[in-house]
Amino acid sequence: MIKILLIMVPIYLFSLNNPYKSLNSHEKLNVMVNYFVNDAIKKAKPALPIKRKLKDDGASLDPVKYELYFSYIQRLKAIKESRAEEQKNIDVEFAGKIGFYNGKLKALKEYYQEKKNIYPILQTSLNKAFKVVYGKPIFSDVVYDSEINLLSAKLNTIDLYDVDKYIPQELELYIYEGIRNKFLKDYKKSDIYVRFDFDGHTLSYKDVLFYFNEYELIGKFKKESTEKIKLSIKINDDIFRPIKIGETKK
Repeated sequence: MIKILLIMVPIYLFSLNNPYKSLNSHEKLNVMVNYFVNDAIKKAKPALPIKRKLKDDGASLDPVKYELYFSYIQRLKAIKESRAEEQKNIDVEFAGKIGFYNGKLKALKEYYQEKKNIYPILQTSLNKAFKVVYGKPIFSDVVYDSEINLLSAKLNTIDLYDVDKYIPQELELYIYEGIRNKFLKDYKKSDIYVRFDFDGHTLSYKDVLFYFNEYELIGKFKKESTEKIKLSIKINDDIFRPIKIGETKK
């Protein structure tokens, strides 16, 4: 269900009638990177505290046959006082849970205010955003030059959401000799991840990490990319908004 939602949200954001259509490719990438970064941070939040319910102790509030009126009043009073005391304990316990939750939320906010702590989720978010904006990364025009012992290819994409076009880039692929022939036949089975360098302000293409036959392999761009993508990470403050007792499930 979560995967379906992740697919549906980008489709919604970039549907034909939306305010993002006029953005350039870098701006679209920014929108999607921020969406996935914020989504990852939301998932890192602690679970909402749940208020314990007052258990039914089975005591009847109705008069018992042949029970004296005074005895009934005393019994009723004792039951209500006992339940009120237990409810008070539940409320105090729940208030403590709320305080603990808000404290963890505050610590999480302070943690993600440091850019270095966003970096671990940034690469994954970039790859998700890359797929939405440009498509699924693939290899095309794979060629092995035996004279110079070089395997080359183009980084290309299969369009998924018709958001923007990706300009193919040439790569040098570093493949173990023992799996080279197998790769030339089945390179379409590679799982490809485009990696970026990020200096805190701009992105630049770094290399391509790909998996083939359980091997982790690298592709280097033949030409150093001059393309600089300005990236502004904005964390939604609502993610860290402390909760009040009335806002949670009881």
